[in-house]
Amino acid sequence: MVLMRRPQILVQKMPIFYGLSFVNYGYQLMLTLFVQLMGMGFAGYLRRFSVYPVKALWPTILPTIAMNRALTRPEPRENIYGWTISRYNFFYVCTASMAIYYWLPGYLFTALSTFNWMTWIAPGNLTLAILTGSSLGLGLFNPITTFDWNIATSSYAALANPFFATATEWCSAWLGAAVILAIFYNNMNFSAYLPINSSSAFANDGKPYRVQNVISADNKLDEQKYQAYSPPFYSAGYILTVGANFAFYPVYFLYIMVNQWTTVGKAYVDFYQGLRRGKGNYEGAMDVHSRLMSRYPEVPDWWFIFILVAAIVVSVIFLRIYPLETPVWLVFLMIGINIIFAVPLSLLSATTGTNLGLGSLIQVLTGYLLPGNPNAFLFAQTLGSWALAGYGDNYVQDQKMAHYVKIPPRAVFRSQIGTIIITCFVAVSTQNFIMENVERLCEPDQPSRFTCAADGAPLYASSLMWGLLGSERMFGAMYPMFKWCFLIGTGIAVVFLVGQGYGPKYLPGAREKLRGRMKPRTFALLDRTIFPLVASLLWLNPVLIIHGFQHWAPSNLSYKTPGFILSFIFMYLLPKYRLAWWEKYNYVLSASLTAGVAISALIMFFAVGYHPVKLDWWGNRVSHAGMDGKSVGILPIPGRGYFGPERGQFP
Repeated sequence: MVLMRRPQILVQKMPIFYGLSFVNYGYQLMLTLFVQLMGMGFAGYLRRFSVYPVKALWPTILPTIAMNRALTRPEPRENIYGWTISRYNFFYVCTASMAIYYWLPGYLFTALSTFNWMTWIAPGNLTLAILTGSSLGLGLFNPITTFDWNIATSSYAALANPFFATATEWCSAWLGAAVILAIFYNNMNFSAYLPINSSSAFANDGKPYRVQNVISADNKLDEQKYQAYSPPFYSAGYILTVGANFAFYPVYFLYIMVNQWTTVGKAYVDFYQGLRRGKGNYEGAMDVHSRLMSRYPEVPDWWFIFILVAAIVVSVIFLRIYPLETPVWLVFLMIGINIIFAVPLSLLSATTGTNLGLGSLIQVLTGYLLPGNPNAFLFAQTLGSWALAGYGDNYVQDQKMAHYVKIPPRAVFRSQIGTIIITCFVAVSTQNFIMENVERLCEPDQPSRFTCAADGAPLYASSLMWGLLGSERMFGAMYPMFKWCFLIGTGIAVVFLVGQGYGPKYLPGAREKLRGRMKPRTFALLDRTIFPLVASLLWLNPVLIIHGFQHWAPSNLSYKTPGFILSFIFMYLLPKYRLAWWEKYNYVLSASLTAGVAISALIMFFAVGYHPVKLDWWGNRVSHAGMDGKSVGILPIPGRGYFGPERGQFP
């Protein structure tokens, strides 16, 4: 169960992580408010790039639009391949069915959710668990990994994202699995002593890392304590994830900016003209949506700028009030980074449905500039990764939805501001209540499965790696291969740009030259195999390839394969062979099943989750009964009680 989307607060407040006493309700409210408002202000900058251009499709919002259309608009009765049910009735039938069904994988028979059936054959076989397991392992070779809609769509928006994007990421995830296995079985960076694919940080005795053992009273690194305890060590899956994160930035920045420069350049000019002489967002627009929206008064750019400036002022006051030991200039550095990088990120989300952040880049910069200061690291992550590019992207996505359905821009602006103020109080109150009242929150064996695996653990691990130890120590001594990932990413981008720029021009000529020099039978074989493969590779998106490498630890193929299968059915086969059915029902189906899961999960939480009602039987134990439910590596801890360098000689 995923918990919260304010991981900084979670990591700072919970005793299992940093356990800082000053992270009270006022701290949480003030941080959440200026972070949300800063994202809203940044949306005014991004909207010219990701709302008005025709290329900005935002495929992930189509299910929501389809759901609202089904619930609010009448439609004629029609027969589509024997289906006569209206969208309205179809939505409610699917929602109710999923709300009832979800009790099976969600509570009554949880093995249907984590369906690691291959490990049941030999529960004690560690190799089998590593290869096919859903918890410890990589989830390889298992075609049916879950019967849980929530799990099946956790990695890919299977009924919304284009199939080519999902297929590219899924295939590259298999390549990532091969890299993880190579790292693990070669014991690179002592990874063989640890679980193969965990997002947690570990001490040199194989146990979870306790940062309280190495920090001083002012939350800085205490070198003497550190040398007496342990450096943090990471799994093979997490090493690949971090390396792919670093390779991603040069790939996406170069590739997106070169390929979309016409769109981006026009948007920059329009943004400048809008500030200088108030140029309208729809001037010169030819698409039907912009023409219809041009009748409404626009939201002036200075409204967004005012919100951004106000949020910056509040953030500076925040840094002065609370003992974060964080310089004010970090706020402006994060804004500058996002001004440069947020545009191609937003374009990627708008065109492929893939959401990526600036977290890894900001990790490295903060680690170099403010080493040994995890609070500064966490603040930079919150501001640079989520407040600007993240929340700004969310608000732009809402504005695109309003653009599609013709809601006046100023009405959208008012509703977004009102929602920010209301939800800040609601979200912070809910979060604070959970953190103070749910026992053993974020622990691996928490009874209600509030394990924080997707939020707290990865951010905590990153804060140790880059915030506490610093980038110089990480790049120079502990994980020196990371610094080469930036160069690898640049090389990948150049190869694809050159190949896709010149390949279509020269490939036909090369093919004809080979035809004249080869025997007909040999050429025919190449013409059926190699040439189609090369032609298809020329049109792959390297950003999606890298993204497939990124999403490991704690995710694995058990979370990706179901989404790939669903995407193949609903985003390839049905549009190709049952287009009319797909157009009418596909997005409604996606929205209804998600709504059914949400309703069922809410009822389940209050009925049997908050005060856990344990249902102890084979179907709820088998998924974690064998090696797949353990946190172990393939090498035993040495007799001295720890692995790695000698104490007192840690890098």
